Amino acid sequence: MGRILAFFGNPGQRPTIHHRAPLPISHECGSDLDHVCTVEEGEEEEVITIIDENGEKKETLKQDLRAISSNSDQSTAVELSDMNIESDGSIITSHGFTGLNKGYTDKVLDILVDFAGGQIVFCCVWIILIIWIVIGIVYNGSYVWQVVMQDGQSIQCYIWDTLLMRQQLTSTHEQVLVCCQLRSRMSTFKDFLTRTLNVHNHDKDDTNNNIPLSCSASSITSNNCNESNDKTTQDKSKINEDNEYCQEKNAETPENSLPESSDAIINPEMDMKTIAGELPIENWYDRFSSISSNIIGSVPCMILFWLGIIVWIICGVIPKDAGNSPPYTGRTTGSNPKLKKFSDAWQMYINTAVAVSLLICTTFLQNIRARHDKFIAKFLVNTFEIDDKIDIRLRTYFKDFRLANPVITVPPGKRTWGEKCIDWYADIIGTGIGVMLAIAFFGVWIGIGSPLHWDDNWWLIIGTYTGLVGFLDGYVIRQVYFRIIEHEEENYSKVAEQDLELFQVLGIDCPEEFTGKPQGNVTKTLNYKISSFVNRICSDQLSVLASILIIIGLICVSSGLRWSTTGQLIANTPTMIIEEFFLIVLLQAHNWADQQRRVEVSALLARRQILLAYVENHFPVIKY
Repeated sequence: MGRILAFFGNPGQRPTIHHRAPLPISHECGSDLDHVCTVEEGEEEEVITIIDENGEKKETLKQDLRAISSNSDQSTAVELSDMNIESDGSIITSHGFTGLNKGYTDKVLDILVDFAGGQIVFCCVWIILIIWIVIGIVYNGSYVWQVVMQDGQSIQCYIWDTLLMRQQLTSTHEQVLVCCQLRSRMSTFKDFLTRTLNVHNHDKDDTNNNIPLSCSASSITSNNCNESNDKTTQDKSKINEDNEYCQEKNAETPENSLPESSDAIINPEMDMKTIAGELPIENWYDRFSSISSNIIGSVPCMILFWLGIIVWIICGVIPKDAGNSPPYTGRTTGSNPKLKKFSDAWQMYINTAVAVSLLICTTFLQNIRARHDKFIAKFLVNTFEIDDKIDIRLRTYFKDFRLANPVITVPPGKRTWGEKCIDWYADIIGTGIGVMLAIAFFGVWIGIGSPLHWDDNWWLIIGTYTGLVGFLDGYVIRQVYFRIIEHEEENYSKVAEQDLELFQVLGIDCPEEFTGKPQGNVTKTLNYKISSFVNRICSDQLSVLASILIIIGLICVSSGLRWSTTGQLIANTPTMIIEEFFLIVLLQAHNWADQQRRVEVSALLARRQILLAYVENHFPVIKY
């Protein structure tokens, strides 16, 4: 069963993530420190510390680390997931969001995701749109002209749904691993920094002679450092030897190098727009994209959208060309009238208008996500560089490059049976399976073109299929996005809590703007409250069930009309309207969620700059 799931990409699975920050490579290590800066190998029983989601610690042996079961929703053992941030900000992970090792197909899809959000694709879409408008003006907006736009947009939206779903799932998986590495290193930082605090307290209060001089990274927690250290001092003689050595060095260090709160805070210089999470504007393209996405995703735009739909419905009572051939039975009467209310042409108008809107919205959404990822990448690269500097400085000071960082465990969020089914379908969309199904259907569509004589019905078939599937995809994407953002937000909140907890222990005052909390002036606005309410309704799993029932109903109606032009348009029109509305809601949700993530990441970088200044001030490089 495991091989079958692996072949199909292990859809729907969300295994527990285990990650440990790697040991730094110190460029300051000279010949005198070679025996310290090299991790010893050949140890038969290396103890691995695992911190679960509740902050509780478990210890296991290195040889007990085994693979995650691919056919289970929970991990049956521990397998460490690797994560590395390249200099350009790209995040490389050893496993995908379903828990399997990344294969060739995953890498190709990731490249396509990056390409789809680039400036080249953005400009190409607008060029195609302008050419289509010019052709429509020249040929007086013929029927085929409208069908071409609808089919082209439906295919484009179908492909974009695949890329967008994958982008969402992959991005959240990467950000969770980023949080794991940050938390893993922060636990070690807390260990080193509290060593000096304990020594300082020991000198100031003779009644605290029983307090251990250090608390290793494999045993420290926020509440039970002393309790865990008793066990560690009994079981790990090597670390004790290092700690005794560090105590001697600390005794030789001037007292003014011990942590004090008076000069601990150093405010990093950071632009206020950056702190507020605003995307940087580098050129006209960025400015146009930001302004347009904010307008399209606003509440007034939602209202205008539905007002336009109401006007279109009212216009349906005006008789229009019925598309029949003479002789006519009458102007508006009989079985073959010249004009008809709620005609096929009337449906084509709204289909074409919504198709253009969908094309623009999906392009903006991909573009905004790409620029957001670029912004996040830049800050994460700087943050991890500072983390390395802090880690190396502390390990050099305490002469301890053997102490491994603890393993951070992040379990998958609790899911209902319905949410598991939704995740299964989402993974089908965002993996190679969805691509293969799309290619197979396109092949069948082209194959039946000749028997249908390439007529209007044949042209509408691909639009009907991609429209119905895209309709369901819109619901699934929105529902999945709502849940994964909550999961991502929870992990970043734990990082901030751990940072602020250490700052409190060290007596460092962290400015409010560097806590990463949501901006109150945004969350209290009427626009935000209305949009948040609409987002919650559209993100409920019952809305996905409702979309399936609507699709079944439309298929039944179209089948009753024998999938004629009118029948296919009936299946197309309501789905495209609702899909466009959901895309507007999704665009706004992305704007707010991405801005909050940028606020958190910029605040994270600021906190690391503060901590680096503190460490450099109180822990000078010691020449051994």
